[in-house]
Amino acid sequence: MKQRDDAGRLAYIDGLRAVAVLMVMFFHARVHSPGVTLDPFFKEGTHGVDLFFVLSGFCLAAPTLDKLRRAGVAQFDVVAFAAKRFLRIFPPYAFAVLAIALAGGYALQHGATLPPGMLHTFDWTDVAGELFFLDRNNQHLNQSFWSLAIEFRWYFIFPIVLALWVSRARAFLAVIVALVFASELTRASSTDVGVLPAFLLGIVAAHVRVHDHPAARWAPMLGIFAVGAGLLLERGYHFPIQTNVGWHLAAFAFVVAAGREAWLQRILSMRPLAALGVASYSIYLVHEPIVSAIVGTLGARIGVVPAMAVAIAAGLAAGIAMWAVIERPITDRAVVKTFVARAAAPIGRLLALAGVPVEFTLHGVAAPATALAGQVVELHPATPLPTTLRRSS
Repeated sequence: MKQRDDAGRLAYIDGLRAVAVLMVMFFHARVHSPGVTLDPFFKEGTHGVDLFFVLSGFCLAAPTLDKLRRAGVAQFDVVAFAAKRFLRIFPPYAFAVLAIALAGGYALQHGATLPPGMLHTFDWTDVAGELFFLDRNNQHLNQSFWSLAIEFRWYFIFPIVLALWVSRARAFLAVIVALVFASELTRASSTDVGVLPAFLLGIVAAHVRVHDHPAARWAPMLGIFAVGAGLLLERGYHFPIQTNVGWHLAAFAFVVAAGREAWLQRILSMRPLAALGVASYSIYLVHEPIVSAIVGTLGARIGVVPAMAVAIAAGLAAGIAMWAVIERPITDRAVVKTFVARAAAPIGRLLALAGVPVEFTLHGVAAPATALAGQVVELHPATPLPTTLRRSS
């Protein structure tokens, strides 16, 4: 049963976002506490990022897959996708980058030491690189920003991998397996390659949810197995913590189970949790410097646990405030519609210059809901630009 709020969002998905951001916050509060050994319980909080990655693939794919299931055909507008992704991701991110840079620069000028989780020193070249998602040295003003650069790059390949899933599901799954092997066993190893399976599994989770696939009943068992595999790979075989396929599968299983189990949906759809999930992006962007500064300052004075509680509360408050002031206004439907209309011309010209189709069509075939993927893809690289685009070129 789909539980939606007034805006048509899946409320339990927002609840999953809240779980993800709280896991990350508890991890950072613990890891930055002075003189504290990071115990396994808090250490695994970093896998909230894996859950975010799966949710990203899920949310991007679900609307198109739902249209394909209902109508047998779905038009994917690359121009609108690019415009919406830019508006959704970049303005809050740019605000967070500049705010943290200004606050950190002011602190450095006055002889203060920046908190863990931030660069100890930086200049405006570092800030510019952050704004353009340049992360070759994996050093960030706010270390939580590492996932944003990867997410940004995924948007360039999302239409391709979505088309692959729709047209060749087995090839899509083979790509996931190949990525795991490449990341862990070859010199192709990189964080981008290693965490991409989580994003791709989100597309699979969206398909399972849209088609109410019976395989979803096995999600709890898969989740238990995946957590065990993640712990084993992490400790016995030295898999890097963020590219551990066991935890990717665990996050995938959690998302799938949440889409099927009514009791879990009810918990995740509770208003406070869902509301926190709505603001989770802003919370994620700003929480780490705040949390690390507070636990570092107060931990030795009032104790680690009270300091963690204060730090997490402050991080949540700052993120919610940023959501209310920055993120919420730009995600208003009227604002999004206006921005997409105005951005269509320049984005369309860039796509045409690169030889990228401005749209493509996914065709479905009549198939039972239990079929994983039996569709074909029709690409239109020569699709003429809309009149508004031709006039502006």
